[in-house]
Amino acid sequence: MIAVRYTPRLADLIPAEAPDAKLGPAAWSGYLAFDHRKEPTSNVDLRRALAHAVDRQALADVMPMNMVVATGGIVPPALEGHTPDIALRFDPDLARQHLGRSGFQRGLAVTCLEDNIPILHPVLESWRETLGIEIEIRPWRLEAAMTLKEPSEIAPIYFTGWLPGYPDPEYYLRLLFHSDSRTNEGGFAYTAFDELIERARQERSDRSRLELFHEADRMAVADRVAVIPLVYGRSLAIVKPWVKGWWEFGKTSSSFADLIIDPSSPRA
Repeated sequence: MIAVRYTPRLADLIPAEAPDAKLGPAAWSGYLAFDHRKEPTSNVDLRRALAHAVDRQALADVMPMNMVVATGGIVPPALEGHTPDIALRFDPDLARQHLGRSGFQRGLAVTCLEDNIPILHPVLESWRETLGIEIEIRPWRLEAAMTLKEPSEIAPIYFTGWLPGYPDPEYYLRLLFHSDSRTNEGGFAYTAFDELIERARQERSDRSRLELFHEADRMAVADRVAVIPLVYGRSLAIVKPWVKGWWEFGKTSSSFADLIIDPSSPRA
C-alpha cells in the first residue's frame, strides 16, 4: 500500500512547465469546517462573518499547481452538480456587521494538518485584519490521526477535505450535511436542508434532481455557511514514462486495470 497526501509541499516539487504534466479536473474539495454543536461556531452570524472575511485573491497567491481557489459550492467542478460563484464574497464591511450581530468578542482557534498551514495563512491573516480578532493556529501531525477522533477535539474550526467516492453531488451534500449521515461534518443540522436532500433523492427527473442539489449547495454554503470552501484539488500522481493509461478520479482505484507497460522501454 502506498499512501499519498495531496499537499502543497508535495505539489511544489513538480514544475508547472513539465512537458509531460497533465492537469485533470479539480475533483475534490478542501474547506474550513466547524463544530456546529456548541458555541461559538454554532452561531451562524459568526460563520457568515468569517466567510465574508476570506480574501480569495490573497489565497490565490499561494495556490500550488494541483489546487485552485474555490469560489463555488462544496461540490467540486469535476462533478455534475457543481454550483459556481456562490461562495460568499470578500466584503469587510458586511463581515464586521455579521460579527457585531453574533456578539462574539473573543479569540478563535483553528487546526489543520501542518502541511496545510501555507494554505490557511492568508485566510487567518485576512480574518485578523478584517475582524480584529485573535486567531490561534493549532497544527497537527499525520501521526496523530491514529488517536484523533475528530479535528474539533483540537479546535472548533478545522481545515479538511472530501473526495468523491462516486461522481454525484449527493456524495457531498447528503453525506456531509444531512443530519442523519454518519459522516456529517461537525454536527450540522438544519431541517429545511434535510427535507431538500430527501426531495432530491426521490426525484426521478435528472434535471429536477440536479436543480434540487444546486439549491442544497447554495443553502449549505451561501445561506447557512455549514462550511467555507477554500480550494478545489486535483489528485496528483507521478507515473513513469513507460506506464500508459493512468487516470484518476476521486477515490476509485479502477484505473489500475487500464495500465499498460511499454515492454520496449529499457527500464520496464
